[in-house]
Amino acid sequence: MRIFYVCQRVPYPPDRGDKIITYNEIRHLARRHEVHVFCLADGEEDLANVAGLADCAAGVTAIRVAPWQSRLRALRALGGDTPLSVAMLREPRLAAAVRRATEVLRPDLFFVFSSNVAQYAEAYADLPRLMHFVDLDSMKWCAYAERSVPPLAWLYALEARRLLAYERRIAQAFRHAMVCTQTEAEDFRRLIPGVAVSVLPNGVDLDYFQAAGAPKQPGAMVFTGVMNYRPNVDAVCWFCETMLPLVRRAVPGATLTICGSRPARAVRQLARLPGVTVTGRVPDVRPYLDRAEVFVAPLRLARGIQNKLLEAMAMGLPVVSSTVAWRATQIPAGDGIVPADGAEAFAASVLRLLQDGAHRAAMAACARRAVEERYAWPDKLAALDRVIATALATGT
Repeated sequence: MRIFYVCQRVPYPPDRGDKIITYNEIRHLARRHEVHVFCLADGEEDLANVAGLADCAAGVTAIRVAPWQSRLRALRALGGDTPLSVAMLREPRLAAAVRRATEVLRPDLFFVFSSNVAQYAEAYADLPRLMHFVDLDSMKWCAYAERSVPPLAWLYALEARRLLAYERRIAQAFRHAMVCTQTEAEDFRRLIPGVAVSVLPNGVDLDYFQAAGAPKQPGAMVFTGVMNYRPNVDAVCWFCETMLPLVRRAVPGATLTICGSRPARAVRQLARLPGVTVTGRVPDVRPYLDRAEVFVAPLRLARGIQNKLLEAMAMGLPVVSSTVAWRATQIPAGDGIVPADGAEAFAASVLRLLQDGAHRAAMAACARRAVEERYAWPDKLAALDRVIATALATGT
């Protein structure tokens, strides 16, 4: 088939949640189909990443958008009923490129990743369109509203209402919907009843993410992620303020490395605390995972499967996670991952792993085995093939 794959960012390199999924899906689909990618680019640096798709995509159309343009579009949308996150990504040049390509190439399928770029396929109701929501972003904005104060709380609540209405419209108009977890599917069926939805879980590259056997640093903890993303910022700030002091009281040499690009000011300031290192962007997170003894994931605003958890576990690294982030993995508690909520319970779980070498080693082995059994990419991508085949054959 000829597939038009529409996504928010240039899907390369696979170094953050959405790019990991989009890159692997495109690479997989391109083995049997002709895949044309349409996306926005986050500056000149992101445009340069297009070359990384040369070996799989038949074509890549990436339109650079400046941050000020996105903010201006959102501001203009305040007086209407369009979700601000959709308005931010409304780029006429990309819409025109999709329109020209559709007229010339006439795709067999539109595959859209993330609801805020569904707008680029809305005009083509005569063609099969599949919507990979990943997560219901409207619920993320609800969570933001609950953890904010006015006026941001009001703005986030407004976005949640607008985006849910938009998600419902897109889900009903497109041929089939997909999300990443069973929990998301349950939320989807509750909020958007009567629309068929399939679960396409994330995977992890088990060949790439495997321990190299570097010496462990006693007491070392690590967190990875894009560090201007609010759920990640909230997680590390909360950990450093409430849990790290409890851990260091029992293990004075305990350290936390916050490893990820674009650290927000609040994250950079954490480097002033004893035992905390903020790396910024690194070329490879694996050495940081390999040297640590525990991965901490105190995520309170998490939606969907966290790739950071899967990557850490693939490296044989035990994880202590908030319940909300653990539940999305479908991995039994104790199989390399320990769910814990609240500062004292979370710190106690971390301390047990730091202080009990035998327990830590057993959990490390369980972690690797758990992702091998549940999150190998070939199995997950075979499910993608089945969803596409069924949706095209039955129209649902």
